[in-house]
Amino acid sequence: MTRRDDSAIHVTIAGSPDDPRDQTAPEGVVVHRVPYLHPDDVVTLPSGLRVTSPARTLVDLAEVMSRAELLETFEIARRRGLLDLEAVRASRARVEWRPSLQMLDKVIAEVSARE
Repeated sequence: MTRRDDSAIHVTIAGSPDDPRDQTAPEGVVVHRVPYLHPDDVVTLPSGLRVTSPARTLVDLAEVMSRAELLETFEIARRRGLLDLEAVRASRARVEWRPSLQMLDKVIAEVSARE
């Protein structure tokens, strides 16, 4: 897998991009705004930090990864016991339209066929 030299922290924030509050992200942080995050797309770590679920993270990664990278990421999630294809399908069904959805659907189908 070709790793990107991207040390930025990516943060997903639910809410309107028209929010009048300051929307400048700190250096090294990339903010992704979404209209809504379903409760199943968020998990709370023991530390109290709320993060996107593994399923939602896989859906979001389709926007920034090639097909080969995404397939490898699905495989890594499977090996770590984090891949729940039904949860990925549910998360995918909840996201707004994205250019990556066609590729994501093909990856989900390919991974499903392997199981």
